[in-house]
Amino acid sequence: MNGVTAVSPKLPTKKDKPKERLYTIEEYLAMEENSLVNHEFDNGKLIPMAGGTPPHSEIKASIVMVLGILARQSKKSCRVFNSDIRIHIPTFNKGVMPDAVVVVGKANFSIEHPVGLLLNPTLIVEVLSDGSESYDRGEKFARYRTLPSFEEYVLVSQNAPRVETFVKQNGRWFINETAEGLDAKVELVTLGIKMPLKEIYWNVSIGEEKPGKRTKKK
Repeated sequence: MNGVTAVSPKLPTKKDKPKERLYTIEEYLAMEENSLVNHEFDNGKLIPMAGGTPPHSEIKASIVMVLGILARQSKKSCRVFNSDIRIHIPTFNKGVMPDAVVVVGKANFSIEHPVGLLLNPTLIVEVLSDGSESYDRGEKFARYRTLPSFEEYVLVSQNAPRVETFVKQNGRWFINETAEGLDAKVELVTLGIKMPLKEIYWNVSIGEEKPGKRTKKK
């Protein structure tokens, strides 16, 4: 072979895979200001937010509207935010987007930026979907609980008129109540108000919840 040594082609390895770009919080907020797609921030990674179903979107809109009206009637000074708000969870270096948030008192933000990251949510609402329910009940709730200001968690079903609330008392979390049916009202302890389920589900087309989709309480 005229002294020529055959060289085997180099096979790609895991080390050759390009590293995923990681962003700072400042870079994330700057990009979100002009982005056509909302993202959550996960320790440097940008997670695009998927769109919801029409019932999911209608319920979210109704909740923000009803909370806004009732907050004005509350004896407490409240600020209501929709799903565009981003909450900063420093313990996990995350920026997440809940479906609705209420702050009792002054709203504080971590960075002076048009988008901003909310630091002190009092009440957080998540509308459950089949794909997000286990995450909202488990990992996401656990991360929210690292926020000192967080005192009430509201989970709203998109499959049936049912709302569950969890409240923090003396540093411990408890199930406050489960309100079911369009004639029911759910008490929001931190705001001192009751929210009618018929207002949350007004004009929303929902079917019976599938038994297999229900999450067992522990």
